[in-house]
Amino acid sequence: MATQTQEVTQRLAPFQENFLKKIFDDATALGSTKMPFAPEKQFGLSAEQKQAQQMVAPGGSGLGAYLPFLQQAQGAMTQAGAFAQPGAAQQFMNPYEQAVVDQTMADIQRAGQQQQNQFSAQAANAGAFGGSRFAVGQAALGEANLQEQSRAAANLRQQGFAQAQQAAQNAAQLQAQQAGMFGQLGGQAQQMGVQDINTLLGIGGLTQQMGQQGLDLARRNALQKASEPFQKLGFLSDLFRGVPSAQQTTTQTAPSPSIGSQLMGLGIAGLGAYGQFGS
Repeated sequence: MATQTQEVTQRLAPFQENFLKKIFDDATALGSTKMPFAPEKQFGLSAEQKQAQQMVAPGGSGLGAYLPFLQQAQGAMTQAGAFAQPGAAQQFMNPYEQAVVDQTMADIQRAGQQQQNQFSAQAANAGAFGGSRFAVGQAALGEANLQEQSRAAANLRQQGFAQAQQAAQNAAQLQAQQAGMFGQLGGQAQQMGVQDINTLLGIGGLTQQMGQQGLDLARRNALQKASEPFQKLGFLSDLFRGVPSAQQTTTQTAPSPSIGSQLMGLGIAGLGAYGQFGS
């Protein structure tokens, strides 16, 4: 009697097997592909930030902008202090003062001589020329003339010294005012320098930020491009998982053995047993 056996197997449709084979081949190829290296990059300092850095460096035009004005202010204050010293008025004395004094003395002497001449003429007319009273009067006129010369010279020199002293005080005040002005200019220069630095840092920060964003975007695009084949393969793999497979049933029929075959099989088995016991 013939026997039949059935075998049920899960098989893919031919187009599914081809699709799966393509996915496997693509995955094998990608497995041997070296991923590109895309390191992170830093944009670095912008041109404005570098300029600001130079301004704050020693000798730059930013933070040290006040130094020249400070030096001038210090010099002006030193000069003001020198003009305030007791002997500072001497350098402001009129160089022509002595000439004025000498000329004044000459004028007073000339006027005194005229008085002497007039006194002599009057004494002569009175018949008293050469007498004791004439000598006393002549001496008195000479003494008065000398006193007038002394008073005039003292007044002239006192006026000259007062003018020189006032000039020294004015010069000291002027130097002090200049020192204050230089100090204000130094402060303004410093403030404007700091403002320039802050402006450059602000603009430079925006430039650096935009540059860094550009580098980051280029890196993301490079990584996206490199991972695109893997994403595509993953999409196809996910798509394949959703496709159902087909069942295939295989039936096999085996013919029954004949009587002769069965007897022959028994005989062979008996011979084998006889040989085993006979030995």
